[in-house]
Amino acid sequence: MPRAKRFILFALLFILFLGGCQGTRNTGLTEEQIEKLVLAARPNNPSPDIWAKAIKESLEELGQPVDKEHVSAVVAVISQVSGFSIAPKNARMAGILRQKIEAAESNEVLRFIIESRLDQNASNGRTFRENIDSVASELDFERWYDEFTSASITKPILLVLNKDASDLVTTIGSMQVSVKFAEEYPKKPGNAGFGSVRDMLYTCKGGVFYGAAYLLDYQYDYDDWKYVFADFNAGHYSSRNAGFQKMLANLTHRTVTMDGDLMNYENGDIAPSVTYVTFTGFLKKKGVAFDEDQIRQDFSKEKSHDFEDTWSYKTIAEMHKQRFGRTIYAVLPDIPLNSPKFTSKNLSTKWFAQRVKSRFNHCMRTRI
Repeated sequence: MPRAKRFILFALLFILFLGGCQGTRNTGLTEEQIEKLVLAARPNNPSPDIWAKAIKESLEELGQPVDKEHVSAVVAVISQVSGFSIAPKNARMAGILRQKIEAAESNEVLRFIIESRLDQNASNGRTFRENIDSVASELDFERWYDEFTSASITKPILLVLNKDASDLVTTIGSMQVSVKFAEEYPKKPGNAGFGSVRDMLYTCKGGVFYGAAYLLDYQYDYDDWKYVFADFNAGHYSSRNAGFQKMLANLTHRTVTMDGDLMNYENGDIAPSVTYVTFTGFLKKKGVAFDEDQIRQDFSKEKSHDFEDTWSYKTIAEMHKQRFGRTIYAVLPDIPLNSPKFTSKNLSTKWFAQRVKSRFNHCMRTRI
């Protein structure tokens, strides 16, 4: 073969080789590496390989990096909220169920219907009343309630309660994700069964997928994972909004609760909050001209990244920078965690974020 042809052939092969290298996708950590992080978070995990596969697949399907940071973030949250259980046990669930039943009492007729049904046998041969003691998770709660309200004789109960199990149990799965969020999320997980979204949340893959989606799939500019963990607990942008509230408090020397809510939300209605009133009052005191309709429109964006581009946010950030030499982008919201699921009364979003960050740091230090 002539030298010129050999050179051309070599050049073509080299180009194809480069193209093949460029087309190879870096899939990040292997399942074996992720498995080590899972075991670091829960050394006695009986199925670390299954959890590792679910985490890797979920991050890939969500378009998130499968690197040590993002894997550790997911692992840390799962470890904190469920201890790697698709239906985490909770010793208070039986008591919660009893409270729900007692709350349904409105008259003697309804009480008689409920009491009669409680003494009937469930599918396992024991009475519904006896089965309450074995309710130890949200899944147990749902199964008990669904069977309890399935008989035609108990239809009046549903008419009075106007609730089913999905109304009573709203966060489920290994990452305790809001069922409403999962149902509205546009992507669906692979390998999570073909049932309802609620059914998928009770699988390893479904719980991880929707939990990772809520944890990671939104735009944020935090410089510390603790703020992402706080947002997971209190709602997206709660830490950013608490930073806005902190700047407002510094400028006004007034008490502004750093709860991450810039407006009040009650029964689906939006109303001005202390933050809103403090902000408009501060502007008036400083002689800053403003359009109150514009401020309401700005504050309505508090649950999105767009709030940072509003006149209200930029005004406070600039005034704080001029007076204190810096802006405050994020603060951990100190919101009490009031839920019948918790035994302690001293828990808060700040506590949650710090606990998860500690677990995250442990994962990051783990050699893989």
